[in-house]
Amino acid sequence: MINFIKFEISHFKNLPKKTQKLLISFFFYATAFPMISIFINAFIWQNNNNISYLIFFRAAQFFIIPLAFLLGGILLKVLRINLFYFIGSLFIVVSSVLIIFLKNDTTLRFLIMGGLMGLGTGLYWINRSFLTMKETNDDNRSYFFGLLFSFATLIGLVVTLLVGWLIVFGFSYQLLMIVASILIIFSGMIILKMDFETPKIGRLFIHNSSYIWTRKRFIHLGIGLVEGMAWIIPGLLILTVLGNEGVLGTLTAISSIISAVLIYYYGRKSHSKDNKIYFIASVILALVTALLIALVFNKFTVIVYSLLNGLIINFMWLTIVPPILKNIDFEVGRIEEKRFSYILDSEFFLNIGRIISLVICLLIANFYGVTNSLRFSPLILSFLQVCLFIYLEKVWKKNLNHFLTNS
Repeated sequence: MINFIKFEISHFKNLPKKTQKLLISFFFYATAFPMISIFINAFIWQNNNNISYLIFFRAAQFFIIPLAFLLGGILLKVLRINLFYFIGSLFIVVSSVLIIFLKNDTTLRFLIMGGLMGLGTGLYWINRSFLTMKETNDDNRSYFFGLLFSFATLIGLVVTLLVGWLIVFGFSYQLLMIVASILIIFSGMIILKMDFETPKIGRLFIHNSSYIWTRKRFIHLGIGLVEGMAWIIPGLLILTVLGNEGVLGTLTAISSIISAVLIYYYGRKSHSKDNKIYFIASVILALVTALLIALVFNKFTVIVYSLLNGLIINFMWLTIVPPILKNIDFEVGRIEEKRFSYILDSEFFLNIGRIISLVICLLIANFYGVTNSLRFSPLILSFLQVCLFIYLEKVWKKNLNHFLTNS
């Protein structure tokens, strides 16, 4: 074990210094993330017991995120990226604190709170996306994301397990949010002290999109269909069917163990050619688990679904991000000013998918009840995702055969 740890530390130190600092900053954010995602959802549900409030909150967040990216692209023309990254971190802190400390009991207030969270998330992630793209390359991205996702899932294990039961035994959500705020501010300060090159921003929107990028747009939308639903459904399933925040934290922690081992192994051993195979496997597994919970809805299937959902979402991102970044590198070429337009474009389509997923969850809840929404929404959204990806693959093969025939 000691030799393994020494080897991994040595491998980490082989990364460029700026890439190492990025990972350390992201590690602090990953430690805080379960507190501002899983437990904010739990706080809203436990205080209002209204799925509509939670959906409106997240829908407003997803609607504002791409607009915040657009604002970020404009502001990056005058602000240094390390300062802007820190400002984005502060916005996340402010929005998280307001959700917990203010009394929110109307749809309008949850829309406003969700919008503030979306603003902070967008301003943070526009800078994080740029820095990640700039400071990694095709040779080290699989390791970079494998290590990052592994740490995020392992620390998520500790945080969710510990926090879940602390809340059950009296630990306040207010104190929890103060701890999360300190971690996020520290994450921002690490980048603030570094000297990163601020990206050049050209056109904000893509002109004359290539066929390959158009295909990537719909892949982002398809991921959003399942990933957007995953922000609320698994947690609510646990809270409504299985119990309290302690059970929520325990199951999320167990899921993190499974994810961490498999993701780290994949990141260390995989090659870029493996991404598509494992992405397809993740999509199929998402459909199978959604079908399971739709057909047999009980405590056991809720446990199985909850344990596998985090793994599925993580693997979708782990296997699709490197080829998308490589595709952006290709599309941008030597014209670095074009890079922002592709990042912004990705966010628009991802969040369109997320909003569609939440609208479907809300409609089912309003017409057929919360339980049926929790039970059948995952199946409907996974089925739509699979249909979209099959269609894209057929169109891709058709165009490829047409090209080969005429060349």
